Amino acid sequence: MFRFKEIAAGKARPTAMQDIDFVNVVVRFLHLSAAIIAVGGAIFSLMVILPSIKAAPQEVREGLVESVRRRTARLVMLAIAILLLTGFYNYIANEVPAHKGQAHYHALMGFKIILAFAVFFLASALAGRSAAFEGLRKRRAFWLMLNVVLGLAVVAIGAVLRAIPDVASPVAG
Repeated sequence: MFRFKEIAAGKARPTAMQDIDFVNVVVRFLHLSAAIIAVGGAIFSLMVILPSIKAAPQEVREGLVESVRRRTARLVMLAIAILLLTGFYNYIANEVPAHKGQAHYHALMGFKIILAFAVFFLASALAGRSAAFEGLRKRRAFWLMLNVVLGLAVVAIGAVLRAIPDVASPVAG
């Protein structure tokens, strides 16, 4: 009934809605949505929240920082969980078979995963309350900027990976 793998491999063309693998559509939607929330949230924090906190009166700042941190922590943990689950599912179920034998693809994917873990670490450390990472939080603007750059690099690598033809594609040879 569902011919997603054949369609993705170029062996068949979609002919109707029943040819769409809706599980993969939902997984990809969740993955992209979590990435948008994570990277977009970091950009919003860097460009809007931090300057607003700095402009707030001193007596309001500490409570505002804690309120933002609490809300951010929940969103960060949810986004990380969704990205891990959907990312590994998509890689194992779809990309490994589609790019079997393409060492360059898997090396780039490995680099993307390592960068993603760095993003997860920084986001968790900045949104958390562990005393071990208080030094990072004191230089929040620097680490948040680094996290934005790394997050955008992960997104860019993902775009490159999507452009690499799979092994069954006539372009891949």
